[in-house]
Amino acid sequence: MAETSYCEKCGKSMNDDNFYTYKDGRKTEFCKKCLTMHIDNFDPDTFTWLLEKMDVPYIPEEWNVLRDKAYAKDPYKMNGMSVFGKYLSKMKLKQWKQYGWEDTERLRQLNEEKRLAHEAEIAEREALVKERFERGEINEAQYKTLMNTEAQHRAPLPAPNIGMPAANAFQENLFLDESELIDPSSELTHDDKVYLAMKWGRLYKPNDWIDLEKNYNEMMNSFDIQDADTINTLKLLCKTNLKMNQAIDCGDLDGYQKLARVSESLRKTAKFTAAQNKEQKNDFVDSIGEIVAICEREGFIERYPTDIPKDTVDKTLSDMSNYVYKLVTQDLGFGQQIEDALKKIQIQKEMNENADDYELEDEDYADYYENNAEQKAKDMKTMYGEDED
Repeated sequence: MAETSYCEKCGKSMNDDNFYTYKDGRKTEFCKKCLTMHIDNFDPDTFTWLLEKMDVPYIPEEWNVLRDKAYAKDPYKMNGMSVFGKYLSKMKLKQWKQYGWEDTERLRQLNEEKRLAHEAEIAEREALVKERFERGEINEAQYKTLMNTEAQHRAPLPAPNIGMPAANAFQENLFLDESELIDPSSELTHDDKVYLAMKWGRLYKPNDWIDLEKNYNEMMNSFDIQDADTINTLKLLCKTNLKMNQAIDCGDLDGYQKLARVSESLRKTAKFTAAQNKEQKNDFVDSIGEIVAICEREGFIERYPTDIPKDTVDKTLSDMSNYVYKLVTQDLGFGQQIEDALKKIQIQKEMNENADDYELEDEDYADYYENNAEQKAKDMKTMYGEDED
């Protein structure tokens, strides 16, 4: 069973892998995430106190190498843990293992002259690269490759000269100023923010909430979504689409392609496709607008249609209804027939009960046929008004 340690900041017990280790083997009081959550990898003041706490020297050149690699990999995903843990591991190598925090100044002095000369060389080279880029002699990829990572982080990318006259008004107003853009989140109330945070999560910015909600409502209006599982899939799809847009906007094509595959999988799982939407719309009329459109296109159905042919079922039901009505209201002997039938049933029942104690004779048979003949004559007279011929 893996050993655990307790984080004094987030109040959770986790595996020891989630904690950094002091040189004496003890685990840090805070977990890795809590300990590095406020680190700015470009600001030594935010992490040198932690290096002192871990008793490792601060060597800017070694830190910057690891920082530049993390920045080049993905500048938007780089956080406090991206460099700090790797730097601690590097300080455990044989080359640096014997040094501690107290050796920081001495190691820095040994490298000072070399560092100054190197920085001067870099500054001269980057000034030339920037000038060439602004003149349009090199492209953006060359600029980012040749420029120092810290300089790129510190200053935004300059606009290259694309051969248009400097006095051209279009070139001067190529991009809108930040102050000219409308902030949609400014109209959100406190209750709106609480609702959106509960629905989408607290890690998103207000403008991200608005984009997520807009995408969600558009999908709800486009598809018939009822069950909770499909709604949950839709939320994941909305978040994936947001990340896709962010990835392609910052030029992260690899990340965009991975997210696009995830988005396609979610669409197929929940059947959020144009073909499925078209099929559903062809099968169902699910809005008042569609009913009104059909009425306007096809015309209104008359309230009491008379020219519609009746099918076999309708005719049968009508005949049965008429027959029963006439039988009850017009056949005056119908009640007598019912009473006679009931008497016969009663007589037959009594005869069956006494069959074992009574033997039929010839006179009984004669009386039976005579009664049948008399009953038949009465029935014919009742139905036709005259005696049977």
